[in-house]
Amino acid sequence: MSTTPVLPSGSIVPDARRRRAILIAVCIALMAVISSVTGLNVAQPDLAVAFGASQSTILWIINSYTLTLAALLLTLGAVGDRWGRKPVLLIGLTVFGIANVAGGVAPSAEVMLAARILSGIGAAMIMPVTLAVITSTFPDKERGRAIGVWTGVAGGGGVLGMFLSAALVDVASWRYLFVLPVALVLVALAATLRSVPNSRSQTWSWVA
Repeated sequence: MSTTPVLPSGSIVPDARRRRAILIAVCIALMAVISSVTGLNVAQPDLAVAFGASQSTILWIINSYTLTLAALLLTLGAVGDRWGRKPVLLIGLTVFGIANVAGGVAPSAEVMLAARILSGIGAAMIMPVTLAVITSTFPDKERGRAIGVWTGVAGGGGVLGMFLSAALVDVASWRYLFVLPVALVLVALAATLRSVPNSRSQTWSWVA
């Protein structure tokens, strides 16, 4: 059994500086997830040439990430509530980072498709946990503002990912599209280890 303290869902973090650090950590993790949703859209012709793949295969590569994320979002969010949000967030970031490295060096369409599906699994672990961490650690009077920041990052991450992806494809290679998510994952891992407390839903807190 883990000896790491696990806080119930309603355990507010009293220190304002610690709460800001938590918000920054989860927003960086969320940015990594969202920036990957639209990133490959601008590289469809390059992917088709690189892999000699049909348009339908390229669309599967692009959309498999979002489909996997959407399909597993609720299930893996519940896993975070059950087993503890911090370890699930750390595992999700690790899976997501490894998948993006694999995507960046993928030698074939099949490997790329598998990497995108694995990336979607990692993203489905990250996204709901980041919101759950906010709701469990911020007091009522600050929670709405923190969720607003989280929502803004979710919206802005897609736009940022699209523009940066277009620029990278123009000046370099589509393989560099995976550099930003990996860099964000590394920063998010360090910030999570340092700042994010472990917590779980009160529904499950009685289970040792």
